[in-house]
Amino acid sequence: MKDIITKYLNRSSYEEPQVTSDEAKALIKHTCKGLEAHHSPDCFHVIQEIAKGTSAPLSSKIKQAEKMHDSAVKETQQKIATKDKYESMSPRPVGRRPDFDKRIAIAPEKESTAREKYEQAIENQETVATAKADIGQVHHPYNLETGEKQDEEQVSGLLGCCFGRIYAGITDLSDKCKNKVDKAHRVVNSMVATIAFYFHMIELHMDNQKISARDQEVMHKYLIPGFYLQEAANKEKDKKKKASILKKSQKLLAILLVTNGCLSDYSPDHIAVLITNSKECVTYFQRSSSCVEGINAQLSLRHHGRHRLSETHLKAQTVLHNYSIKSSDGTTPAERFFETKHDDLFEWLLDNMDFPARPRKRFARAA
Repeated sequence: MKDIITKYLNRSSYEEPQVTSDEAKALIKHTCKGLEAHHSPDCFHVIQEIAKGTSAPLSSKIKQAEKMHDSAVKETQQKIATKDKYESMSPRPVGRRPDFDKRIAIAPEKESTAREKYEQAIENQETVATAKADIGQVHHPYNLETGEKQDEEQVSGLLGCCFGRIYAGITDLSDKCKNKVDKAHRVVNSMVATIAFYFHMIELHMDNQKISARDQEVMHKYLIPGFYLQEAANKEKDKKKKASILKKSQKLLAILLVTNGCLSDYSPDHIAVLITNSKECVTYFQRSSSCVEGINAQLSLRHHGRHRLSETHLKAQTVLHNYSIKSSDGTTPAERFFETKHDDLFEWLLDNMDFPARPRKRFARAA
């Protein structure tokens, strides 16, 4: 892991490229050797790999343990019913009376053992599910609860703790399932390297923009964490967590509104420059490739339905996705990417393209 981190810390170019993708070997090789860029692993694919190896097997363990528990309970009830039936028989069968009490006394032990296995299976599933979700919560350059900086060593420890809990919950699973988790665990080094790369890019940005030491302190302590938490809150689906993260973000960014704060002697233009630079620094941390997988997923569906789309058709679909489809705030992907409004796609087409020719008239066939 140290080799991976050192590789990027020794580079001094400001325009350092970064590519975020899954762990496909071709993509990693093209990124690292072809583009000589930093490869940031997609956090979603790490979590998905764990889910593929653990979700179904853990659910199967629960069903199996539940079935054994129900069988033990049923066996106990059958032994009690057999005793009651024997006691009610008149006359009773010839021969020695079965030791029903001993059989009934043993049954609760089996039932208790089966219950413990069932409860343990549920606990293992919950442990893995919680740890798996925590991977996405801790893989951030700033703590989502406190807003404090998390360097690569801290993130490495937090991710190691998550995987430790996952391994503890899959001790009863097969080697095939454990290999899936091992595959995801191997990506941790790259995830940690992305944290180091992020802070390295911030330092390069500040050096390039010649930001003063005082402004750097304000950006590191308040503005960059504040805007980062703001972005994280917008992506959070849980309402309680979203409100908590947003509250901490507002607390950090309140420095912009304090009249007697450390920015009180700054002009509005100076503050605007700090805000712009801080938001730019936030964008350097990339851990998801969903921005491109949106169009990829749509094209995949069209391929599935029609098969072998032409290059022209693919380009047309990409243009429609980037310049026509609008989100809830009324902006297209192109507007959000270039941070500027563009002309209406269909109005531009009407102004720049000729109308299609009329269809050829078909002559009536001779009788």
